[in-house]
Amino acid sequence: MKNKTNENFVQIPNKMFMNTNNDEKLVYVKLLQSQMIGYLDKDNRTTMTTVSLLVTLLGWSKGQYSNKKVVKALNGLKDKKYINFESIQDVFTVQINKWNDKEEHIVPVDWKQSGVKFSGHTQIRLSVIDNLLEGKDFTLYAYTEYRKMKTHQYRICYEEWGFVLRMTKDGAFKNVNSSEVIIKVSNGFDSDTKRRETNSYLTFDSVEDVKEVSLKPTYKAQSSKSVVKEQEPELVEDDFDNFEEEELSFKAEAKKPLIKEKKITKKQANELKDEINKFFGNTMEDNIFKKMASDKRITSVEQAMEIQDINKPMSLEMRKVVQDSDNFFVRESGNKKLKNKAWQKKFWSDLKEEIDKAKELEYKTKFTSKYLYNTITEFYKDGSEYVISADKLYEYFNHRLVYTDDEYTYFINSDMLSDLKCIKVTEKY
Repeated sequence: MKNKTNENFVQIPNKMFMNTNNDEKLVYVKLLQSQMIGYLDKDNRTTMTTVSLLVTLLGWSKGQYSNKKVVKALNGLKDKKYINFESIQDVFTVQINKWNDKEEHIVPVDWKQSGVKFSGHTQIRLSVIDNLLEGKDFTLYAYTEYRKMKTHQYRICYEEWGFVLRMTKDGAFKNVNSSEVIIKVSNGFDSDTKRRETNSYLTFDSVEDVKEVSLKPTYKAQSSKSVVKEQEPELVEDDFDNFEEEELSFKAEAKKPLIKEKKITKKQANELKDEINKFFGNTMEDNIFKKMASDKRITSVEQAMEIQDINKPMSLEMRKVVQDSDNFFVRESGNKKLKNKAWQKKFWSDLKEEIDKAKELEYKTKFTSKYLYNTITEFYKDGSEYVISADKLYEYFNHRLVYTDDEYTYFINSDMLSDLKCIKVTEKY
């Protein structure tokens, strides 16, 4: 086996798998690298960098798109308190915040009874990082490295991969099976479930034989045949499954004989199927959508995420839903997001602009509708007369060029209309 102990590495806190995306992890690792090799103050864990330098280190194409990706990742890491900085203009200083290696974070998920626990850290060797800059490869590699055990194999289902990669189960399946940075270890057939077992994974640079890993015992947190209904969790941007090695006390045992279960009726089978369908979902996003779906105006996962996910903007339409929904979860999630300082900093100005435009349109509609069955005439000082639309009158009034006491006669209030004598509203005949 190749000795890796003398190689340089960076450490990432495993809680990052709980709330960061692939770009954020990559930027964090590149900041750690630069803090180790130069431009640094090791005592205070700070490094000096630039946006364009980070783009270059990440191997991304130069341009505004890559710059924006880096800036978004930096702000995301800052909001989640992994780093801190004052500004990202020109050369700037980044402080890499300390984290508690003993902290435990348990995330409830709908595909595992006991939830998923994250603690400790994972070491990523410097020599492999440049091989992990494409697609979702860094998260795939790092998570596989995190879940690797000395004496047992840790199996990762596609729901868990979806949680880690922050995408649907189907999207995770495509990413996992098209990536060359991890190796799938097939585990054959499970006699309990009568189905093919969940796969284990190795990193591409692992020298441990795949066959050897496939023969390692696997810890099962619960019987595959028992389902306990748990409360659906709120979305937390990511999701996983965790067994810490020190928690497991395994002993090699002879396989126990299979105990046949009682046969159940067709009705009981259908009831169990319904319970399972309620309990299991492909993604956390699906479950959030289900909790909001009683409000018929929310018709997609994307709209549910507009209301709940602080990393996404909220449309005017969904804000209206939050304001008057009968669904308590919708109102609670939406108002919590609208009050979030980090979200306000990123997205409030755009929503505020939409709100102001909507208010203006509402006011204009109310104004012009009053004159739907009237004729509006401009009377000039030279004796000429011109019929104008209600929209034109609104434009005059909105810009304070005219004023009125009775809404039927408008007088001139500006030198811009010095030739105009007045505007009168009369009944149509």
